[in-house]
Amino acid sequence: MLFILPVGDDNPRKRTPVVNYLLLAANLAVFAYLFLLHGSEYGSVVSKYGLVPRLMLDDPAGQAWKLVTAMFLHGGATHLLGNMLFLWIAGDNVEDKLGHGSYLFFYLFSGVVANLGHVMMTSGPSALVPCIGASGAIAGVLGAYMVWFPRRRIRFWYFFFFLMGFFSIPSAYAIGFWFLEQLYLKSLADRSIYIGVAYWAHIGGFVAGALLALALRLAVAVRSRV
Repeated sequence: MLFILPVGDDNPRKRTPVVNYLLLAANLAVFAYLFLLHGSEYGSVVSKYGLVPRLMLDDPAGQAWKLVTAMFLHGGATHLLGNMLFLWIAGDNVEDKLGHGSYLFFYLFSGVVANLGHVMMTSGPSALVPCIGASGAIAGVLGAYMVWFPRRRIRFWYFFFFLMGFFSIPSAYAIGFWFLEQLYLKSLADRSIYIGVAYWAHIGGFVAGALLALALRLAVAVRSRV
């Protein structure tokens, strides 16, 4: 059995990632309050604040606020901690690059675009299932990280039967492989092999974050030549 878990990177930062810490704290606090303290009512919370594609398409103005609230809900501890781990590793450097206020906008923008992508690409019975999680926003952060820091190495811990240890690879390969994996899993989901995961949100968020990072890099390059 092979188990691989990202644990960090070798990308130092200049500033304290205040916004990233606040986003981590907000996600953890919402989960602790709603899921751990009110677990028996959590299903109704998801129905109320989660993003249901069919409802969004039927009433865009009335449902638009759920594009944001859905980002701060998670389906369980594993879902939450997995998302927060990726945000912890990549978010601080993206915030360091953008600055605090711009990073918050970038995070929320990526999440909204990701959720809109899920709404537009989801049909059938799945369109009636609430979509929740910060995965889309974090996918945007990963997209920006790969564009801006492709050679920075991401560290992984591995366990293979009785062997365990650490290794690191450039983020371009690590995050690129993750994105290709999302495309592959989406193709399996289309054949009803894997269901219940908003892969279009992952894909849409990643593409939005990567394109915005590329646009910002191009703008800086043009400005430097003027």
